[in-house]
Amino acid sequence: MSLKKLALVGGMTASLMAGTAYASVIDRPFFQVLGVVVVWGADGNAAGSNAPVVSDFVLLTEGSGNAGADLIGGTAQDTFTVLTGSLSPIEGGSAASGTVIDPVTGRTTGAAGVTEGASGSAGVLDATDSLAAFGIDNSTDVNGLVNQHTSSFYVASNAAFDIYAKAENLVGTGDFDTTVASPTVGYDDISLSMAVVAGTATTDGTITFGANSQNPGDFVNGVETAAGEGLDSMTGANGLKVFDGTQRTAASVGSLAQQSVRFDNTYTFGDGTGYDLSLGAGSLTADVTYTIFVP
Repeated sequence: MSLKKLALVGGMTASLMAGTAYASVIDRPFFQVLGVVVVWGADGNAAGSNAPVVSDFVLLTEGSGNAGADLIGGTAQDTFTVLTGSLSPIEGGSAASGTVIDPVTGRTTGAAGVTEGASGSAGVLDATDSLAAFGIDNSTDVNGLVNQHTSSFYVASNAAFDIYAKAENLVGTGDFDTTVASPTVGYDDISLSMAVVAGTATTDGTITFGANSQNPGDFVNGVETAAGEGLDSMTGANGLKVFDGTQRTAASVGSLAQQSVRFDNTYTFGDGTGYDLSLGAGSLTADVTYTIFVP
């Protein structure tokens, strides 16, 4: 065999080796972050309840227009509201208000306000309270006998979310009895207005929230007005959409509290004109459940 032929055979061998497959290593890093809404407040509405507690950890995985999937499941693990401006749990049946009731409007003489008794219920006019004698004219009234109920809950999220409010379990006593044939009051005699506190560091109790938050959307369907919307519009299967989310609450890097916003709920009694003596005496209560929905 000549040298020329040997060179030809060597070239053919090299060509065959170049087309041969070699073993390789394939890697595929994968990361997934789901839409998350964290709701916190109190862990109950009975004596001994605690706050602050996160009781709802909601994933926005259920498709648009559906309630989110709560990883802290069960009604026993629901989040309950706290007294607005504090972290005091609201006990069931109590009137939540940080304002002392002054029942008199339009007094002509006498000191305004009520002095609350040490053993009375805060924000509720009772026999332990006292007020000064007052003068009256044609416009003086006592339409302040019923206070507003104010409550709050907190939300932090990495995605936009909606909120629906559902009213149920209306119970009245005395002249407000809802079981009689023709009750004088109903869901329409309680109105709800809402507001949000966001974008600024705010201290409630032991927590300073909101420094790294932003307003996550807009209120809708009447609750954005001072007059509010009657609870009678919130008694359907899912209730009423009250908040339309457009962005996450988290505006910049921070802790859960720093990225949280506070939703404030104000309930007012009366048919739009407030309480009047002609309505009588009694108590009226309802349950309002706020649920996180996928936008």
